[in-house]
Amino acid sequence: MSKKQFSDSSSKTGYYGYSSESRNISSGKKSTKNSSSKLRHSAIIGVILALIQLAVSVVFVGLVLYKNFAFISVPILTGIIIVLIILLAVVLSTQKGSLTVKRVGKVISVIVIIILLVLTYLIAPLARMSGKRVSTDPFVVFVSANDTFGEFDDETIGRSDTNILAVINPKTYTILMISTPRDYYVPVQAEGVAPESYDKLTHVGLYGNGTAYNSSGEDVTASDWRWAYEVNWHPGCEALMDTLQYIYDFDIPEDSYHYVKLNFTGFAELIDALGGITVDVDVPFSTTTYASYGDEDTGERKTYTYTEGEMKMDGDTALTFARERHSFAAGDMQRNQNQVKVLNAISDKLLSGTTLLHYTSIIDAIQNSFSTDMDISSMVSLQTQISMDSDYNGWNIMSFGVEGQSSRQICTYTGTSLSVVLQDEDSNNRATNLINMVLDGESADAIKQQIDTYNEEQGH
Repeated sequence: MSKKQFSDSSSKTGYYGYSSESRNISSGKKSTKNSSSKLRHSAIIGVILALIQLAVSVVFVGLVLYKNFAFISVPILTGIIIVLIILLAVVLSTQKGSLTVKRVGKVISVIVIIILLVLTYLIAPLARMSGKRVSTDPFVVFVSANDTFGEFDDETIGRSDTNILAVINPKTYTILMISTPRDYYVPVQAEGVAPESYDKLTHVGLYGNGTAYNSSGEDVTASDWRWAYEVNWHPGCEALMDTLQYIYDFDIPEDSYHYVKLNFTGFAELIDALGGITVDVDVPFSTTTYASYGDEDTGERKTYTYTEGEMKMDGDTALTFARERHSFAAGDMQRNQNQVKVLNAISDKLLSGTTLLHYTSIIDAIQNSFSTDMDISSMVSLQTQISMDSDYNGWNIMSFGVEGQSSRQICTYTGTSLSVVLQDEDSNNRATNLINMVLDGESADAIKQQIDTYNEEQGH
């Protein structure tokens, strides 16, 4: 055989002269290398997924513990933790198996991660975790309806059309709503006003957190201006809350004094999100003053008629009912009573079991026209925990409205003489006593009896 022939034969057949054996050896080396690379990459992906699952599991369990959900008992929580550990162990153990087994492990891990992320969002949306939590200790919530439409948040400053203190004692299942006339002539409690500055309560909402600043953004004192409209006010509702606490003289820790603010759009959207409310109308009337703010097609205002007795209302109807005062001889006093009726109806709906299960969807519906300093999920947890008490038979929701005399006085914000309601010291003292009765844990029967006595003294 010639050198050329040997060379050609060797290059084609390999060392032993068999072409099939040469191909098998070469492909075997490549196959082993590729397989090893795939296994290594698969193992890395599997470990990453396992670590993500571990992190999400820790966050989920931590949030469950932090939120203290009453319906998640120790055995249930233990079971959740065990299942998560088992699933995590399955994912890790598959990293030593074949590619098929590893794929199954990764699929399980991805499914678990998705489920945990969904559950984490449902039980504790991040946007609602920053507020102050409530507990079984008594607390007070200032409920304010801002007189604006459209989007609304903590940066919005406006007049407060509704001013109600909800005094809540979870230990006695008691809620007392103290309503104050929007035109009540009150001493403004704000750092940026001179001492003994009086104004309408509704105007106090314009003072924000009580600190004024000029066009350059520098804080100013009352000595730098004459009337409140001449300066800007930092957003907030501290001035309103501090003023109400001052006139009713109640003692509550700062972290137990909360606020819930809606504007007119949020007020109507909340009621619609609840599926409407039923209100007991005691004084029938008809009005177009605050109709649904114009028919969408014609722009014409609608006429709303309210008949005596229980009446089903949607958001616009309830908003009109709560704002109207010109139709009544008692004016603002009747409006206060109607506002409390609406809030009572809203409370009944909000505290129902069905509503609590879907509270996140309700908050989503009003999120652009609603703000609060409370951790809403802790309220849901509190209600769930209370509903499991053996002696719980629903909340005792009561109300009392302070009264005063119509007058005209100079208001600090505008510097002009406006129609106001002068404070009635006796009425304020009655409200203070009722607030303290709730905070001190007196029985609902005793509080109701005292309210009846006070209403008789006020001519109701």
